[in-house]
Amino acid sequence: MTEWYLLECRGCEHVFAQTISSNSEDVDYSYGRGGETITDYLEVTKTWPAQTKRKRPDWMSGVGIHIEGTGPLGESLLELYGALDSELNTLAAIGMRTSFDIASELLGIDPNLSFQAKLKGLVDAGHIGSVDQTRLGALVDAGSASVHRGWKPGADDLNTMMDVLEQFIHDAFVTPALKKRLDAKVAMMNAFVPVRPTKQRTGRTRAPSLDSNPTPSIDSHITPELTQVAAADLPEIAK
Repeated sequence: MTEWYLLECRGCEHVFAQTISSNSEDVDYSYGRGGETITDYLEVTKTWPAQTKRKRPDWMSGVGIHIEGTGPLGESLLELYGALDSELNTLAAIGMRTSFDIASELLGIDPNLSFQAKLKGLVDAGHIGSVDQTRLGALVDAGSASVHRGWKPGADDLNTMMDVLEQFIHDAFVTPALKKRLDAKVAMMNAFVPVRPTKQRTGRTRAPSLDSNPTPSIDSHITPELTQVAAADLPEIAK
C-alpha cells in the first residue's frame, strides 16, 4: 500500500510530494506485555523532488551558470547538486572530480593530461595559486578514491569538497566575468558623462618678488666723482 501526500515546508516554502509505502512481506514482529504478538509494517518514506541539501551559489540557477561559454560546466554542476540533494555521496564525489575536469578544459588545459599536470597547467596559466593547487589536489584525490576504491564520503567531507570546487569556479570564471561586465558599464557611463570644460586663462599682474628691489649695497652709493677724489687722496695717505 502506498499513500501520497503533497506537502509544503513551513520554513522555506519548498513544495514536494511524499510517498509512504508498506507491504505484507516487509514486517517486524514484537511481543506485548501480555505475550501477544505485535506486527509492525515497516514504512518506506520517499520525497520528490528531494529537498535541497546545499544552497546553490548566487551565480547558479536552474539552467546552469550565468556566464557565456560555461554550458558543459553548468550541466555537470546541476547533476552534481542533484546527487547531493538525493544523498548520493559517492556519485557526488565523482561528479566533483568530473566538474573540475570540465572546468580545466574550458580554461584551455589539455584534457589528455593527468590531473596533476592539469593542476600545474592552471598554476602556470595564472588561473590558480599554490594554495588552490593543494586544495584542488585533495579534491581530485578524494574523487578518485570514490571512483577506484569505493570510498563513500560523509556529509562534512562533501561540504568541504564543494567549498573548494565552488571557490575555484568563482575565482576562475565568475570574478573575471563580473570584472568584464563592470568595465563595460564604466565605459558606457563615461560616454554620457559631460566633458570638463577647459578653463580660460586671464592676464594677471605678478606681484613683485622680494628680490625685485634689492637692498642697496655700499658700492652703489659711490659715484664716479667720489671715486676720482678717493684716488687723488691715495698718495697723501701713502705719505
